[in-house]
Amino acid sequence: MPLVTMDMNLNVSLKKAGITPNIVPEDFTPSTLVSATYANGEDVALGNFIKPSESADTPKVTFIAPDETAEYTLLVVDPDAPTKEDPKWGPYRHWVITNIPASGDFSKGNALAPYNGPAPPPKTRDHRYIFLLYKQPRTQADFGTLAKESNNWDFKAFANQHNLELIGVNFFISRNDDN
Repeated sequence: MPLVTMDMNLNVSLKKAGITPNIVPEDFTPSTLVSATYANGEDVALGNFIKPSESADTPKVTFIAPDETAEYTLLVVDPDAPTKEDPKWGPYRHWVITNIPASGDFSKGNALAPYNGPAPPPKTRDHRYIFLLYKQPRTQADFGTLAKESNNWDFKAFANQHNLELIGVNFFISRNDDN
């Protein structure tokens, strides 16, 4: 009987949800697990369903830093704006925090974009909300400011521009509460 490892389970979930290869590269191997819990106790768990009303407030995000001397960046994006079939506004930027210390104390990080909970429009079916954790290069500290507009945010260009290394991913599915 084969041993199922964390990264095998993650990679299967990412592929099944269509996150690999469009959002996360196919050769991605995680070096940490990204956990997120909302105030009502709902955990983000590799594609589980969470209502927008249950994920409106900023979640508590935790991870075990693979490098105790590094700082980290967390991005949360919705590639399915306004719909998965017609993502002309995606990826939509929901949260950006940079300079998170290895201790995982998010209050010491720099919120370039405060948390903006899911608000998928009615009749747009499922949306994927993806938590992307990156390790920052040792020389990076100033990320500047982000454009005001959250639509069509090129998070890959942001990660490349700042030499960020993807180390962890998690995601959940949501749809409008009226659907």
